[in-house]
Amino acid sequence: MSELPPSPLVQSLSLPCEHGMLHGTLNLLPGAHGIVVLVHAALALDGRDGIVAEHFQQAGLSTLNVDLVTLREEHFPDVHRNVPLLCKRLLDFLGQIKQRMQLEEIPTQAIGLYAANTTSPVVIRVASLRDHDIAAIVCRGGLIDLAGMLYLRSLESPLLMLIEETETQQLATTRRGLQEMSCEKELTIIPEVGIDFAASSGFEMAAQQATQWFVKHLHTTSQAGSLLS
Repeated sequence: MSELPPSPLVQSLSLPCEHGMLHGTLNLLPGAHGIVVLVHAALALDGRDGIVAEHFQQAGLSTLNVDLVTLREEHFPDVHRNVPLLCKRLLDFLGQIKQRMQLEEIPTQAIGLYAANTTSPVVIRVASLRDHDIAAIVCRGGLIDLAGMLYLRSLESPLLMLIEETETQQLATTRRGLQEMSCEKELTIIPEVGIDFAASSGFEMAAQQATQWFVKHLHTTSQAGSLLS
């Protein structure tokens, strides 16, 4: 029988913004080689992110789930597609993690970013701005060109794109965007996820591929000592 991973230490993070508080949940695993930040723009933690986070934790990675939209903003038009605003908020969350590492409140470890759909261009732009901080990125879906051509071309963090086979527009846009990048990059086409994601082979494949990508790159970065500075 395989051993169960150690129980994570759970901490809450909060971030004030102009329309209320943003919240995050940090799950720290003892001896983890890295921490994956799961980024979503919805008040309640997306059930999909919760399942993916469990995959990462079972692989020995810490996780941080962060909301980039407040309760009041849920009713604002287009807030979920406001890339500059969401980037600023994600940078502020990363700043909190950096400060906690510097104060030795949490272990210093490599950081990865995970996003899906509308938050994919957000994490790419943020990683481009803080390349030395971000050891790896995984995006499931999304129009990455919305990050901006400058940020696509300057990205250095290894990027894995997971696109559903039925999403022809995203697939075409992703291929064009990847041609502009000089970083390590990979495109994997997955089966359609569908509404019942918990029983979806496409969703399971995406979670497994993302886990492998982060384990590979965060562990390598951790060993090399190239951590958040």
